[in-house]
Amino acid sequence: MKINTSLFSRIFFLFFLIITINQGINAQSQNSAYWKINLNGGTSLFFGDIKQYRIWPITNYENEWRLGGGVAITRQFSPIFGLRGQAVFGQLSGTHRSWNRFFDDNYIEFNLNTVVNMSNLIGRTHNNRFANIYLTAGIGLLNYNTTLYRLSDKKIVGNEGNGNGKGIGGRTLEGIFSGGIGVDFKINDKFSVNIETTNRIMNSDKLDTWVNGFPYDVYNYTSLGISFKLGTSNKSIGVSQSAYERTNPRKQYNVESPKTIYKKKVIPTPIETEIVPVSPPVVSTKKIVTTVKKAQPEPRAIKVYPEPKKVKALEYRVQIRAKYNRPLKRSYLSAKYNIPASDIKEDKHNGYYIYTVGSFDTYEQARQKRNRLRSYNGATDAFVVAFRNGKRLIKLP
Repeated sequence: MKINTSLFSRIFFLFFLIITINQGINAQSQNSAYWKINLNGGTSLFFGDIKQYRIWPITNYENEWRLGGGVAITRQFSPIFGLRGQAVFGQLSGTHRSWNRFFDDNYIEFNLNTVVNMSNLIGRTHNNRFANIYLTAGIGLLNYNTTLYRLSDKKIVGNEGNGNGKGIGGRTLEGIFSGGIGVDFKINDKFSVNIETTNRIMNSDKLDTWVNGFPYDVYNYTSLGISFKLGTSNKSIGVSQSAYERTNPRKQYNVESPKTIYKKKVIPTPIETEIVPVSPPVVSTKKIVTTVKKAQPEPRAIKVYPEPKKVKALEYRVQIRAKYNRPLKRSYLSAKYNIPASDIKEDKHNGYYIYTVGSFDTYEQARQKRNRLRSYNGATDAFVVAFRNGKRLIKLP
């Protein structure tokens, strides 16, 4: 397989430049990584020497329309950048009536692409946007078999691959550069559909077996696909809100007030004593009775204890950001999410500085606050967390 070093040196430079930018922006986004698998199918069209018209394909006297299908796995590192591996299986065909030639081709392609979400790159980052426009660029390997026929009698006059190449099953092996554009439409948090068109530029002019005119053969794959998001990788401490909602019913927790003990007030009862003195015998029959009362003691001072303040044993908050081993300025978060700095609380847990908003008695109240922060404040990765006695819990109760 002969490689054009000038072309591919530029391709590799562009590819790794995008990867470098990707890693830089990835360092700023910690809560947006996930895996996605995509199944797709559509049209596969050739552009080269043996083709009736330069762009539009013909449908009679050897139809140039062909089909293809593929599977792709994407690792989304941030709301803007992702890396995608793709396998495509398809066919190609071309006709040139004045040359009395047409060809048929079947191919197996493997490629690696960087995916750039232009909607988030140019506009405001938004994970819940219905439609996202994205660009792809990458490199790959093409394994193909081509058979060239004479148009008038369908006699074979040439071929490429078909057991004589170094690729899969004796196919011819060539390098390709791919670039395209697509639109992804969100159905729900897990599923989306996309329309994508991508051109592949080959490293040679041999796919149609006619080495003349076009320096590099080109083919296009336009597809309709459906994607399934495998999960999220949330680097913030604790579990994500979506995982909690899948595994725990929504409950409300009542916090009991601590018991207060009060000292009873005791007032001593005064004692009355009657004294009857013994008198010598006298003529008088009157009995003298003297009553003496003891002095009433003053009651002791009673200490009155104030009722203790009620402390929330369990509260729910909404986490908007986390940073490992280094705090963020609340003024920065206030400006970014349009939240008063006084409403943002900072706590430290397991080496992370976490920033939360609000204090709620129930999960449902916190969930409503989370939705408002996502929709109106741009905190698209906000989720509900729980604190017990001021300490961040690993899992929601």
